[in-house]
Order: sequence, then structure tokens, then C-alpha cells
Amino acid sequence: MLEIVTEAKIAAGRGWDRARRAAFRTREAASPDSLARVIEADIIPRLLMAHRENDALPAIAPANSAEIPAEFADQFAAATLTEEVGPLLGRVEALMHGGVGVESIYLYLLAPAARRLGAWWDEDACDFVDVTMGLWRLQEIVHALSALIPGIAPVEGAERRALFSPAPGEQHGLGALIVEEFFRRAGWQTWSAPALDEDELVALVAGRSFDLVGLTVSVERHLATLPSSIAAVRRASRNPDIIVMVGGRVFTDTPSLADEAGADGTAADGQQAVKIADLLLKLRLVDKSVLATPASGN
Repeated sequence: MLEIVTEAKIAAGRGWDRARRAAFRTREAASPDSLARVIEADIIPRLLMAHRENDALPAIAPANSAEIPAEFADQFAAATLTEEVGPLLGRVEALMHGGVGVESIYLYLLAPAARRLGAWWDEDACDFVDVTMGLWRLQEIVHALSALIPGIAPVEGAERRALFSPAPGEQHGLGALIVEEFFRRAGWQTWSAPALDEDELVALVAGRSFDLVGLTVSVERHLATLPSSIAAVRRASRNPDIIVMVGGRVFTDTPSLADEAGADGTAADGQQAVKIADLLLKLRLVDKSVLATPASGN
């Protein structure tokens, strides 16, 4: 797959050379703030001018399948390095017109593509700008699907409220955004937050009553501060029975890390996360009901 990345980067080079030179030509310009300014002032405005175009799908695209082959997700990841949001969304719409459901799009296309971008970064096949813009494009696709496909309306009087955010220290929120979509489509009232520090996260849970907080971690070094962040969330939460779930590739590889961090559970993907969250919420309600029932006298 590194050959795909190489070809993609060569094709993308014409449009990105100026931005990369501006970002990396001096020590000062290589700072995160400078890179963010380059992305905001140079790259994103050009992306927003892109027209919606439907490119032809590669031959390996499934015509009617619940799952999407891994090699197609890899090709889609490489395409995020070269194509604008419009053509990428055209690929997604073509899959859906061919019978692929939106859940499969999230599970077998967008999430694996994001993981592949991260792996290419780890392998030094992609630089900061490559990965950031690839993830930005994937995030825009999630927003577009959210607008096109409504979820189940929450039941009045029985609303379930959930907040999703990258864990403190994390920079990319695509994983949390995808998981949020599964909860929204399942009838939860959802809120999403960008990358926050611990104080900002605590302020959110102190200001509104949530049933669940979902935090995503993709970089192992951020596990060190996760237990204190989860403990701070529990202390500050307006809901004393708040459920905290964690996700991300570090937990996919080692689920027991969720317990060590003080979380109530973890899940491999958004679909599984909804099922586990519903079960945890039911168990909390049963426990409260049991505690509220007076003991019968003899």
C-alpha cells in the first residue's frame, strides 16, 4: 500500500508544495500554530471552492455488500490525499446507491481509512499536512452524511444524552465524531466537542447533565493522564451516575486498558458502542430502582 501513498502524494504535490514550503521552511514556521495558520489561510479555502464531482469507482468497489473490502478502504484513504471533498463524497454516494448501508460506510470505509492514515503517519509515509487534511476531508464526509440521513427521533421524556470528545491531549476528533453518529442515529441526543484540555472537558460535564461521556484515544502516551481526566469528569458531572466509555485503537488492541483508566467500558466500533452503552444505562437504572425499593419487614 505504500506504493499507493507514493502515487497519491506525487499527484497531490502540485497543489500542496507551496503550503508545505510555507509550513516547514523555518524552525518557527514548523510550530503547530504556524501549521494551523497555513491550513486555515491557504489549504481550506481552496478545498471549499471544490465542485461536487462523481468520479468512477475502482473495479473493486462492491456492488451490493454489507461490508467493504479492506483494499477499497486503503484506496479511499490514499484518495483523501489527492481528492477534494466533493469527489470523495461522490464515491461514498455511489456505494450507497449500490446498496451499501450508512453503518457499513462508517464501519468499513471511513473508520479504516482514518486508521490507515494514522498508520502511514507512523511509518513516515505521510507528513503532518497529509494526515491533517486527509482527516479533515473524512470529517467533512461524516458531516455530510449526518445532514443527509436523519437518525431516530429521541423519545420525549426519555432522552439519553451523550457527549463525545477526543481525550485531553488528543488532536484529532474523527473517531469521536464517527461514534457520535452511531449514537445519534440510535436516538440519543448527542454533543461533540473538539480537542479539549481537562479543565474544558470538566466544565462541559459540570454545565449540562449527560448520561454518557465518550472519549477517544489514538496515541498511547495520552493514556498516562486519562485516569485523572476520567476521575475529574466523574467528580464534576451533574449526573452522579454518568457512564464513561473510551475508544480508539489503543483500546482495540488492549481492551483491558479501559478498566485500568477507570472507564465503564470500551467498544471496537460505534455500532458495538451503542449496544454496550444501552446495556450499561439499563444496569444503572436497575441498580437505582433496587436501591430505591424499601426492604420488606419481617
